[in-house]
Amino acid sequence: MSVKHQFTICPTQQLPELGKFSFNLLYRGTPRNAVLVRFQGEVYGYLNQCVHMPKALDCENSNIFDESGRYLQCSMHSICYDPVSGESLSEICLGKKLTALKVKEQDDWIYLVDKRAVITG
Repeated sequence: MSVKHQFTICPTQQLPELGKFSFNLLYRGTPRNAVLVRFQGEVYGYLNQCVHMPKALDCENSNIFDESGRYLQCSMHSICYDPVSGESLSEICLGKKLTALKVKEQDDWIYLVDKRAVITG
């Protein structure tokens, strides 16, 4: 029987619809910040870094969704992303994506299950 690569991130109730939850991790050995978001009932995880500039998506304010609630948006230059795929929808970054993290929601908890990353605190 193999040991599963799984780290507890937070209880489900800490991530409401269109909410975010930030946490730190080591991604491929490098300290990084990451975010969970809930969109249409599903949980998605991404490294918290815009593809346009190496800034956190929420570097200017705490909002991570745009005003419509349909897109993730970098607070610095308003670069928009599909919350499901992480793909940039802004012309200057077309074809680029946020770095997705494998996460799962089970038994009222959200877990990191990405072999490239470990929770650091």
